[in-house]
Amino acid sequence: MAKNWEDSMKYLTLFNKLFFTATVCLSLITGMAAADDYPTKPVEMIIGFKPGGFSDAMARKLSEPLTEALGQTIVHTYKGGAGGSIAATAVAGQPADGYTLVVATSLTFAFNPLQGKVTYTKDDFDYLLTMARFETAFVSLASKPWTDFPSMIEYAKSTGKPLRYGTLGPADRTQMEAVAAATGVTFIPLPIKGGANMMQSILGDHVDFGISGGPHIQYVKSGEMIVLAASGSDPLNSTPDTPTMTSLGFPAVSYNSVIAAPKGLPDDVKAKLEAALIKSAIDPRFQDLVQQRFVGITPMGTEETSASIDTISDEMKAILAAKGN
Repeated sequence: MAKNWEDSMKYLTLFNKLFFTATVCLSLITGMAAADDYPTKPVEMIIGFKPGGFSDAMARKLSEPLTEALGQTIVHTYKGGAGGSIAATAVAGQPADGYTLVVATSLTFAFNPLQGKVTYTKDDFDYLLTMARFETAFVSLASKPWTDFPSMIEYAKSTGKPLRYGTLGPADRTQMEAVAAATGVTFIPLPIKGGANMMQSILGDHVDFGISGGPHIQYVKSGEMIVLAASGSDPLNSTPDTPTMTSLGFPAVSYNSVIAAPKGLPDDVKAKLEAALIKSAIDPRFQDLVQQRFVGITPMGTEETSASIDTISDEMKAILAAKGN
């Protein structure tokens, strides 16, 4: 009887091992099949800005070829506010399965966490695509007594007058605080919501200069405004001869349009998403839009975008240090 009991236990142990092995194999096969079949349902694209803006326009235009590349509908959800942080916070907490994406700016990931007002870090995301670089520049009326950023600084120094500037958010304010620390010039920030309001503030001479992501181009062409400097380290597409803040020896702030997903995407899902997004970003339908607005770049995939976010984060840390934070 004891022998029968021992034999039964041996068979039971063997059965459990075989069952466990089969379960693991089945799970692996199922997981592989799921990844191969991805996506099997619509993909949600959460846009970190309000409907109707240029970021919305880019996301929608990109979604046309992306729908074809993935074979699934792209559903748009809007969570505007806080420079994209509301959307990024919502996406960071989602499953890393490739069905939730966020459209925001490089500063959403590289700068906002440095201010200590968000619950995520730049390392909480898988970066998939940089699809555009905004034509972000400092601009002023052409009738002002300066012709570029250095001559504006010299004017302020020689007259002792403070300069009023239109600011769109904490990043450009932080940048100008660092410039103030380096030059001794006093800058008075006037918060302004939106590019259209910024243009009206500059045209109405309510500010001496302002930060613009692109709406200024038409006024530069008409001769009403001049571009003082590119806010970042890369030359502008519309006025390539304009000096960059980096070339002038001042801190640079770059504004790129980025698509990311929650950290931890399966490698094959990430690769499929990256390939589909890059294919969509070079599609003529998308390129026509971004080239018309002078924000077109060679799209950057996962590796380049991740490196770019790290670089911008380091630059913003240096700016914060330069202004004494």
